[in-house]
Amino acid sequence: MKVLKIGDFVIAILSAVLVSLSFLSYGNLSGNPTVHIKSGANEWIYDIVHDRTVSISGPVGSTVIEIIDSRVHVSHSDCSNKVCVAAGWKDSVGEWIICLPNNVFVLIEGDRTPTPGGIDDTAF
Repeated sequence: MKVLKIGDFVIAILSAVLVSLSFLSYGNLSGNPTVHIKSGANEWIYDIVHDRTVSISGPVGSTVIEIIDSRVHVSHSDCSNKVCVAAGWKDSVGEWIICLPNNVFVLIEGDRTPTPGGIDDTAF
């Protein structure tokens, strides 16, 4: 049987710390879903239950994101094709909207609580 060395303990502790930090930073496992907006190196996180309008400046102009009644959508963008505006309203965890020309990414994160009668992973 091999004897564990001090380096083995250091690696185990660092691994546990990294896993814990990743859950704290990337996982909203309870509570209300949040809207994550990323543009370049900037990131904003908003609670989806609080109505607000956010304007993000990007390479081709501004992108206006509205959070209303626990739903999110891009109401205006200065990009030419406006695919992000046509994406419509998003209200479920895991749904996202992206504006590639303006470098804006919108994602809903949170607990994936199944809705009664809804489609879940076992439906496929």
